[in-house]
Amino acid sequence: MKALPIAILGCLALPCAAGAAPDKCDPLLEGIDQLSGEPLIAAYQKVIACDPKVAQQAFPQFMRMAGDADTLVALSLTAIDADVWNPVWEMIGKLSSYDARDEVALRVGSACATDPKVIGFLQGAYFNLREIDFQQWDDALLTCDAPAFDEWLVRQVTDPPPKVYDDKWSALAHAVVKRKQRDALPLLAEAAAKAARNGGPFEAILMLMEDAVAPAWGEALPPEDRAALESIMVDMARDLAPEKARSVADRLTAMGSETRAGGLLGAVYPGREIEGAFWYGAAAVEAGQCGNQKQAIVHFSFVVNPATYWIILPHVPEPARSAKPKLVKCKVDEPWPVASTSEPFASKADITAWVAEIVKEWEQKGYVVKTREEKDIPLP
Repeated sequence: MKALPIAILGCLALPCAAGAAPDKCDPLLEGIDQLSGEPLIAAYQKVIACDPKVAQQAFPQFMRMAGDADTLVALSLTAIDADVWNPVWEMIGKLSSYDARDEVALRVGSACATDPKVIGFLQGAYFNLREIDFQQWDDALLTCDAPAFDEWLVRQVTDPPPKVYDDKWSALAHAVVKRKQRDALPLLAEAAAKAARNGGPFEAILMLMEDAVAPAWGEALPPEDRAALESIMVDMARDLAPEKARSVADRLTAMGSETRAGGLLGAVYPGREIEGAFWYGAAAVEAGQCGNQKQAIVHFSFVVNPATYWIILPHVPEPARSAKPKLVKCKVDEPWPVASTSEPFASKADITAWVAEIVKEWEQKGYVVKTREEKDIPLP
């Protein structure tokens, strides 16, 4: 692997000079500015053996001499194996090159397969670092290929924090999505259910579920992936509170799965099913100039939705406008404006109040308004 050059953004938070080192370790720090590669690593191992606390203070000096990613990775792993973690956690944000940051994180993470200390190092970073500092290590979360780390990662992600957004948890969740892709869906559904109850990142998890099956740029979503996503989102939503189930239905609709979203009407509007369906209102307003008077006829109908559509408005204009015209001797505006309710009625009687609001709106425009009930509009 080609070694990237390393450029450091100044010193770390610890002093760059070795003045704070105990006398017994001072000789080991002399001349390190002349070392590189394996001799530099060997010198750092001697400092660790002398005093781990001194090794922690001296890490920035050795880091500045690393010069390339190969040496910096080796230096970092040497420190990690000696439980000298703090300066390594801080180190990655001091690299001026983002490519170098990514490379070091990826290669440190890949050491998980043979070095259990790296697992503890990354777990410790999650619990101890600030959000912005932990995010610098996100690439290591992808390459830490060890069963123990994978189990820990799943435990953290399926137990989201009780707040809408958390950068550290989000880094773990994105890592799970990238590592498992479609297989992450059940884990994310479990996390979403908990987040819905504890005020956690519910909406963010819904987006992650879509990311888990997102196709490559320019490609279509494979049917089997779409089916898996739809199925798990619908099953999850049926056990959620109505407002959370609504979020799932809205997201399904946005991704083109309107009929699956329609299947959640019972979860979003419990108790509103009437005669085996959900009843809405639709109205087409026949309006025009009749001599010296503006007149309007509100042709209204019940729309019967057998939990097929989440949004009914696109499906009602044509049947609503098919009512027989009444203002035959007037100059009528075309096409007739159409309105529909956004939610199903709790009872059929609710249509009376809804139509009254439409009448009031047109009367305020100066029209003499009448109403006419038309036949029901059944949706397939």
